Amino acid sequence: MGCSLIDNTAELLLASNHAIVLSGAGISTESGVPDFRSPGGIWEQYDPAMFFYERFLENPKEVWEALLDMHGNSDFTLWEAQPNQGHLALSYLEKIGIIKTIITQNVDNLHQKAGSKNVVEFHGNLLFAKCLNCGAKYGYQKVLKDLENIFPPLCSCGGTLKPDAVFFGEAIPQKAMIESTKEANLCDLMLVIGTSAQVEPAASLPLIAKGMNNMLIGLANIPVMKTHCNVIEINREPTPLTGAVSDFLVQGSAGEILSQIAERIKETSR
Repeated sequence: MGCSLIDNTAELLLASNHAIVLSGAGISTESGVPDFRSPGGIWEQYDPAMFFYERFLENPKEVWEALLDMHGNSDFTLWEAQPNQGHLALSYLEKIGIIKTIITQNVDNLHQKAGSKNVVEFHGNLLFAKCLNCGAKYGYQKVLKDLENIFPPLCSCGGTLKPDAVFFGEAIPQKAMIESTKEANLCDLMLVIGTSAQVEPAASLPLIAKGMNNMLIGLANIPVMKTHCNVIEINREPTPLTGAVSDFLVQGSAGEILSQIAERIKETSR
């Protein structure tokens, strides 16, 4: 990683008026949370076909059995994982007013554990379950206790509980879609952290930020061009955004890079 790029990122953040974050699995792997698609990831350990929405409706018991197995699997630490220095740096940047919103593709609750308040969960949150009947939400500790006696766990209304993460074939929550698109349109800087930028519709958010995929329509149906926005990637590897959408890539550990950026910003206020 180049110090000049870290300094440049800190300067651009300080100069921004509405900076936001799009985070992916790469920020959480440093907390011991495996990603889904990489070698050794979740889909090599568990059949992804189980996590189709229609299949859950047909057989919720098998999905809950798999999730209970994941919870007891020492290689799958999602429920007990703790935020790393990257999550904490972003929480600090939000606290001092630089980061306005974090849009996360992760389902691990780590941004919230770190203290971030304005988090849009694009794919939901596996630390909660939601009733398919009334929409009530329950924390995973209660669900684990219920799973000692009944599969699948049930809501107090009698409805089936589903893990509150977006399954294959299930729509992105409308509120999350609206909020993330709005933030991408408003921002003048987007940090894209630890994501492959290949899973839609989240992968289109940096394009919206850049005005390359702007859905706003002006008078007489003339598209409204967006003012300049910096898109900065923080990732271990280049992505389809690199050199095509993002202004530059700061390559390396998300935790190390973000903590250095936060330290540079702290130094300016001393």
